[in-house]
Amino acid sequence: HERKNLTVAFLDGNGREACRFLAELSLTPTQREQGLMFRTYMRRNTGMLFVEESDVMQNFWMKNTYIPLDIVFINGSYEVVHVHAGARPHDEKTISSRYPARYVLEINAGEARECSIRRGTKVQIGRISLKP
Repeated sequence: HERKNLTVAFLDGNGREACRFLAELSLTPTQREQGLMFRTYMRRNTGMLFVEESDVMQNFWMKNTYIPLDIVFINGSYEVVHVHAGARPHDEKTISSRYPARYVLEINAGEARECSIRRGTKVQIGRISLKP
């Protein structure tokens, strides 16, 4: 079973790559609903990327999610619109994008701060590659 992955790079103020994540794509309604639920570990600099067809308000929750996460909301212009840092495992409180977003990247808690990802950070989303 092949899984689709792509790179998500965050740029510094000079347009240079500050850090990069290898993201597993979540495209179908079933993949979106499952997300990272029930996983107990995620390697550093990896994550899951949720993709919508356009910029829309997005809401997530941490039910059945065992890994603390940073949730990065990115608009169709490839700019971070909101970062929800430190989402707690099993928390059923709604986490909102606050602004319309096309992409949502879930990464390990703390990695957004380590990478200086904040509202306004520019993003490059790489080509989709198939990995076994």
